Amino acid sequence: MNFNFLHQIDFISAFIAISSLFLFIYLFRTYGKIYRGFFILRTSILFLMILYLFNPVLKYYTNRYSSLEWALFFDNSSSIKFHKSPSLSSINLGVNNFLKKFNDKDISFSTYSFHSIVEPLNGQLNGKGQTTNIGNISEFLEQNKNKLAGSIIISDGIPTEGADPSLLFQDLDLKIYTLGVGSRSTLVDIFINSIDAPTVAIKNDRINLSAEVQSIGVSGEKFSVSLYDESRLIASKYVSLSGLNSKVKVNFQFQPKSLGRQKYKIQVSSISDEVNILNNRQSFDILILKDKYKVALFTGSPNKNTIVIKNTLNANSRIELDHYLKTFSNKFSIPIKNFWESAYDLILFENYPIEPLPPNFVRILAKKIISQQTGVMIVGGPNQNNKSLESLAPLIGFQLHDESSSQKDVNYWDFSNNLFESEDLPPLHRKFSISSTEKDSKDIAVFESGWTLLTRNIKKRLRSVIFTSSDLNKIFFYSKDTNVYSKIFSESINWLLRSGISTENYFRMNRDYLQQGEMAYLSGTKVGLADSLGYYVDVFRSDKIVLSADFDINTEKNIWETNFRTSIPGNYVYKVYSKQNEEMIQSTDFKVLDSQIEISQVYLNDKLLKEISLSSNGSYFDWNDRDNIFNEISQKGKQEIKANVIIFKDSVILISLIIFFLCTELILRKKSGLF
Repeated sequence: MNFNFLHQIDFISAFIAISSLFLFIYLFRTYGKIYRGFFILRTSILFLMILYLFNPVLKYYTNRYSSLEWALFFDNSSSIKFHKSPSLSSINLGVNNFLKKFNDKDISFSTYSFHSIVEPLNGQLNGKGQTTNIGNISEFLEQNKNKLAGSIIISDGIPTEGADPSLLFQDLDLKIYTLGVGSRSTLVDIFINSIDAPTVAIKNDRINLSAEVQSIGVSGEKFSVSLYDESRLIASKYVSLSGLNSKVKVNFQFQPKSLGRQKYKIQVSSISDEVNILNNRQSFDILILKDKYKVALFTGSPNKNTIVIKNTLNANSRIELDHYLKTFSNKFSIPIKNFWESAYDLILFENYPIEPLPPNFVRILAKKIISQQTGVMIVGGPNQNNKSLESLAPLIGFQLHDESSSQKDVNYWDFSNNLFESEDLPPLHRKFSISSTEKDSKDIAVFESGWTLLTRNIKKRLRSVIFTSSDLNKIFFYSKDTNVYSKIFSESINWLLRSGISTENYFRMNRDYLQQGEMAYLSGTKVGLADSLGYYVDVFRSDKIVLSADFDINTEKNIWETNFRTSIPGNYVYKVYSKQNEEMIQSTDFKVLDSQIEISQVYLNDKLLKEISLSSNGSYFDWNDRDNIFNEISQKGKQEIKANVIIFKDSVILISLIIFFLCTELILRKKSGLF
């Protein structure tokens, strides 16, 4: 302990202090017997104020011994419960005996479990952790190393998450001991790691498909890899895998026979003792398109819409257009016989019929549409009225109403999803007032009055579209920047042909199901310039958006790609949108299952555990030899010397005493009548 003044005592301060002392002695000798109590209070106040004035500092030291704990980390990931020897119950029994040894030897310790996080161990191990992140232990030790004697990690040494832990424990200045749990022989699993196939293909063109198959714990086994179209076997190959985590690529080539979204499946034969057969098969879709689509355009009388529609259809290289322009009462620019003898994917009535169609014509037309599954589109024309369309209405599932607007009326309209601002939309005249008779109908655009402008209809699998205004040309010439014409006309054609002609974008996930924590990869074919701004995807769970990601273009493969990580198990939906017009172009369901990453790697990785111990000057022990660890560890502690400093000027007690003595003196003086 030492005592010194924080400030040096100068001459004036010393003179005042000594003079005050002599004056005080004189007064005390003269009046001390009468006012003894007052002199005692004044002496105390004077002494405290001198201390406050010169601010002395008192320093002293205290010694304290504190015990250091050993931190015990027990692997509680899923893999720990899949070891055949020792079993989870045997491990828990061994843990209890291990901790009892610590108590018997009076060694302080604290217990933790770890998987994806580090947390205090409560009760027994249950193996419910989804992943193993050994690196988190190094972070925990870094934060608490001053309180610890050392650490013991009890694990099978299989990290499935985070950075490589072999170098993370080097600079901790703390000994790390490791206990290896499990057998060195791994479990057996074969699974499909990835499928590389186009998302869009043309019918009868050959499709090249490559599937990567990976094995764990398999050596020299021969197995079959089969490709199915739904349940029909397309092709099968025999391959073999050798060595731990070996991979092999299996290539197939086939020709699609059907149009639309076709479902395919790759399946690998299972082998004995395989831990997981769910990952032996993967399903995927390919959108199969025609190389050419035949369209019949009927025009009753040429008008401003005719050239716009004809040029739009001819501009698409995959559409073959036959234009039937009515020249006389029963004649067309192309013989009508050609129409009846040809198969068409779409029949487009533009300002046609102008007069009611004969019943026989409608009857044969209905048979043709049904047998060939042909789409029908009607674009209202200036020469049409309710009477001219009444024979077609029942065929495609709508009914006409007598109410109609005058040619002088101006009707404002909007898309049903409010896609565009109203000032971007030209006013249109309503030619027909219609309503659908089918449940599977959707109004794409409506007038301010509520009547339909553009509707899509499905009647017994037959698709139809009706545009009830004769001003389609106005939309085309009004503003090309808003892309309204494409939304009204081009997308209607795509929907009717089931092709996505101008936007052949079909996106597919790398797997039909994912495990919790796995990275999902989404890719799709890049075509055309209509969506040159790109795409983005929103992922939903229980109708709530959980994440959003942009697509990047892979110029080498000419596809769009993105990825995101799945978190919580459950049912999800991903929706792909075009950045050009915010239009959703695809919505697909997928599932996220509980993580099975752990069970694909169940063996003792003693190499990693030994590296961790070696990097920190610790030692490695097998679980069966765990008691030998007590030959190297013992109770440890540390001596702490603490320096304590008391600065009187900063003391609240000193100020409080001065105020107390002053108040006491004032009260006594008042009672004694000295004021």
